[in-house]
Amino acid sequence: MPAMSAKEQTRFLHLEDNANDQLLVREMLHGDGLLGEMIVVTTNHDFESALLGPPFDLIISDFSLPSFDGLKALALARKMTPHTPFIFFSGTIGEEVAVESLKHGASDYVLKQRPQRLVSAVRNALRSKEERTRLTQMEGELRQMEERLQIVARASNDIVWEWDIASDRIWLSENFRDVFGLQREEVGSSLARWQSLIHPDDRDRVVAGLMAAVAGRGRVWWSEHRARRNDGSYLNVYERASIIYDRNRKPVRVVGMAIDVTERKKAEGKIREQAELLDKAQDAIIVCDLDRTIVYWNKGAERIYGWSSEEAIGKNARQLLFHGNIPALVFEAGKQLDERGEWTGELSEYTKTDSSVIVQARATLIRDEGGTARSLLIINTDITERKQLEEQFLRAQRLESLGALVGGIAHDLNNALVPIIVGVDILKQQPISSDAQSMIRTMESSARRSSEMIKQMLVFARGGETDKIVIQTSRLVKEMGKIVGDTFPKSIHCRLQADKELWPVLGFPVQLHQILLNLCVNARDAMPRGGTLTLTAENVHLPEQDATRHKVPPGRFVCVSVSDTGTGIAPDVMEKMFKPFFTTKGDKGTGLGLATCQNIIKTHGGFITAQSKVGAGARFEVYVPADNGQTPDTSMISKTPLPSGKGERVLVVDDEEAILAITRAALENFGYEVLTANSGTEAVNFFVKNHATISLLISDMDMPLMDGPAAVQAMRKIEPGLKVIFMSGSEGGNEPELASRIKMDAFIAKPFTNEKLLETVHQVLVKK
Repeated sequence: MPAMSAKEQTRFLHLEDNANDQLLVREMLHGDGLLGEMIVVTTNHDFESALLGPPFDLIISDFSLPSFDGLKALALARKMTPHTPFIFFSGTIGEEVAVESLKHGASDYVLKQRPQRLVSAVRNALRSKEERTRLTQMEGELRQMEERLQIVARASNDIVWEWDIASDRIWLSENFRDVFGLQREEVGSSLARWQSLIHPDDRDRVVAGLMAAVAGRGRVWWSEHRARRNDGSYLNVYERASIIYDRNRKPVRVVGMAIDVTERKKAEGKIREQAELLDKAQDAIIVCDLDRTIVYWNKGAERIYGWSSEEAIGKNARQLLFHGNIPALVFEAGKQLDERGEWTGELSEYTKTDSSVIVQARATLIRDEGGTARSLLIINTDITERKQLEEQFLRAQRLESLGALVGGIAHDLNNALVPIIVGVDILKQQPISSDAQSMIRTMESSARRSSEMIKQMLVFARGGETDKIVIQTSRLVKEMGKIVGDTFPKSIHCRLQADKELWPVLGFPVQLHQILLNLCVNARDAMPRGGTLTLTAENVHLPEQDATRHKVPPGRFVCVSVSDTGTGIAPDVMEKMFKPFFTTKGDKGTGLGLATCQNIIKTHGGFITAQSKVGAGARFEVYVPADNGQTPDTSMISKTPLPSGKGERVLVVDDEEAILAITRAALENFGYEVLTANSGTEAVNFFVKNHATISLLISDMDMPLMDGPAAVQAMRKIEPGLKVIFMSGSEGGNEPELASRIKMDAFIAKPFTNEKLLETVHQVLVKK
């Protein structure tokens, strides 16, 4: 032990009642550089009090003291501070007593007759104390290390092992049984037995790797393999070991750890499965960092947007999906994400081909355990088709509402037209002047035209016509020209050009009218500053070559064209304009106009063509097959006299007084006896009293309180064979549906003519 320096603050406790001896010890220690601090006590009480204070490095004690000897002092010191060295410095101690004191824990004894030995005894005692302290610390640290190792092993199920290369023996930690189901004794201490647990397919690779690391004087060896448990199942094990060498670089030990990674491998498998599921998802799943840089891009995103994961990862999501033109809604979404951690909404984005796609976006901030935002998860669902279907549904709802409105208006208008049309027929049979007859003919023409218009409104509102009719194309073109002239801006000049004798066509008037109106509206929109809109109609013989190109049979066609002097159509738009939902009008257009026109004309056996140049206007030509002439011309059929009655009693029921009056007059003029009722309830009450005399019931369908069908059901309980004619101003064309609801003999759609009324009544009465 090296000599202590004077700077070392060594504390001594000196039990001595002789002042000369106190001074001698002090000077000897101070002269050898050992004295740092000396506490001198003379009594038992002072000695015990000093031991209760701060610890001492050494105790020096006389053996003989008044009322207190050295052995008692030694016993008290061993009790209160057992690790402090204790040296007797006395002139009266004998050999036997000295040996006894050493047995009781004294470090040494020095006779006062030979004081020069005191310094060496002190140094030996301090050195021994230091060695004991160091050894104790090392033992404590070793115990702590072993305890920590066992705690780690127990806490993590990681097995600690050590292979002594010289003896070829292996040591395993206590938790070996918990992991493998085997006692350590069952495995033994042989490395070969430990290696026998390795799966046969992995064993050679693992053993060869370990031996190569040892032979090559490597520092670390690791391996991942399968190891068998006691029940025959296999664990996935990750082993890592350090190779320890002696001073001559000879390997002596290998200390390693075996970690059960079975659950980790399962988790990795689940992660792979989840990744595969994410790729199978139809939604786009995107993960971005907080700067919106894409770090994950699944197969669903590739399908929706067109960019592969390699192309998308590393790009800024906003720049990629919005082409740099970021809408304000995206910035608003960012604010909500910061405040709430999530956002949901609809966004219009772009694909790799620059086409627009509408997505239902769901964005969520991903936070760490401390609550700090780390990334952004985005799940986008392509709802483009759904939005288009919703738009169609809304349009259908509007049309349905329009149909209900039109039906109600048509009912009232038809009721109002019945007295006019029937009254005109009655007046025509009266002797009146030629001027009056001309006026009556004008009234009749206007009333019948109004009736046809109402019928077209009903057909349009109900979604289609059931039977094609012969249409005079010239009349259709003239009507469209009048609409354009009356409703379009005055800056648009409308011109009509038509052959003198246009062939008639067979079709649905409302649908053909819809085609021309759509084309005219498009022409108007192409001329925002005004221009000329030309409607042309001509007869065309379509040759075989042209017919084949348009997939129609050759022959006679009527070509109706709509041309304008507007902005024209770009070539790329020409290629797409007949596709559903394609529009150049932004939010103002649905993209269904031209597609609908094309479908309509196909159902008529025709086709549409278009020619245009940018800045030079556009021309659309509609080709409709001409009528083959087989449709009968009712104008050439000779009219027979109207049938008369023979006094049959007819009950007429309607809530419109004018209809009751004119119907009564028409029937009475032709020999029928007519009774009237202005409600279903009144008709039933009248029928109960007079049912035996009533030959026929003519009833309106829609009436307040009790409608026509309800009144007929009540009457047929009294007279099951009652003959019934229903009439209605809103059910025209729905006779099959009405017949399925209630038994009837005939149906008359309002407004009807005098001729229609009398013929129908006659047919029902003569029918058996």
